[in-house]
Amino acid sequence: MDKPTYNVQHPAIMATPWFMLSVLGLYLVVVTHLGPNFMLFRKPYELKKLIIVHNIVQVVSCIFVVYEILHITEFTILYFWRCSVVEETPERMARHFRLAYFLFWLKLSELIETVIFVMRQKQNQVTKLHVFHHISTVTLIYMLINHNHKNGCDALFPILLNSNVHIIMYTYYLVAAVADKRTVRALMPVKKSITVLQMVQFILILIHAILVSVNCGVEKAIFIYFIFVIGLMFYGFYDFYRKSYQSSKRRKSSIAVAVVAAAAEAAEVKLQ
Repeated sequence: MDKPTYNVQHPAIMATPWFMLSVLGLYLVVVTHLGPNFMLFRKPYELKKLIIVHNIVQVVSCIFVVYEILHITEFTILYFWRCSVVEETPERMARHFRLAYFLFWLKLSELIETVIFVMRQKQNQVTKLHVFHHISTVTLIYMLINHNHKNGCDALFPILLNSNVHIIMYTYYLVAAVADKRTVRALMPVKKSITVLQMVQFILILIHAILVSVNCGVEKAIFIYFIFVIGLMFYGFYDFYRKSYQSSKRRKSSIAVAVVAAAAEAAEVKLQ
């Protein structure tokens, strides 16, 4: 049996995809062409105050999102393997969509990260994974607003997970922005753990999506797009983890072997 739907008049700027597509198109042009060309003959900007403010805003916003989701769903969302059992009253759904509108602007604000990378001449951080991640999350929130008719509050579970991960991630970025170099080096293992946490998050989201699709009903096109996006994100983060950390570990092992071999060779020459 389909859940009841409520006629909600969305803000015009979110009711159609044109504003979103325009912003994302401008974002792509700025971070891949206009920005790098602008910085070509300029010194990198420090932007420390902007980075600190941005990270604080993200942490506080994600805490608010977690709070709202738990109260909208009356904490039943923690039982992610079940269909939503809360009554979708007009009041509850109005709060649901207010949160969705907030998320739309929050995800757009995250695009600032890439602009900061460009302005600081860290173009190597503007990877395909980074850009795809930011663009796709905006489109998923747009779908939450305009195409979330069958699975109601169940659609908030991925956002709950992602918000908790972002609280940890942006707190790490905030500490890294204000701490000295020694502290930042000491916190490097945390960065690796955050990448692992991202991958675990995507696995749980995929499991939840499949369970909701089978037991609760999800529009087929929405389900396929969602699985496609989350699957690509998982692969991207896994590939990043493999190249950044496992390759680094192999390099260190190779260096250690080379050092031991050189020491043994030197000792052998000395004995001769």
